[in-house]
Amino acid sequence: MIEIVRQLLFTALQVWSFLLLAWVLLSWIPGIDRYHPLVRGISGMVEPTIRPFRRLLPNLGPFDISPILAIACYQVLWKLLDAFLFKLGGG
Repeated sequence: MIEIVRQLLFTALQVWSFLLLAWVLLSWIPGIDRYHPLVRGISGMVEPTIRPFRRLLPNLGPFDISPILAIACYQVLWKLLDAFLFKLGGG
């Protein structure tokens, strides 16, 4: 059971990382329709997880490094959670 939870969490983190990468790449495309359903869907899933990191960082003008900080923090969180689940599972 613990392994299933671990795999689900890992898969969710991978999907979120992929969506974040897509969101960043889409932001680099000039003239992209921000109201396109696909763009809005990705933004709707990623923005709430990035917003807390934006509040922590100073405004760097056109540079938004909050995705980098978010990925780093979520990776650390994953490592801690994975170690906890491994110990909980008897490993």
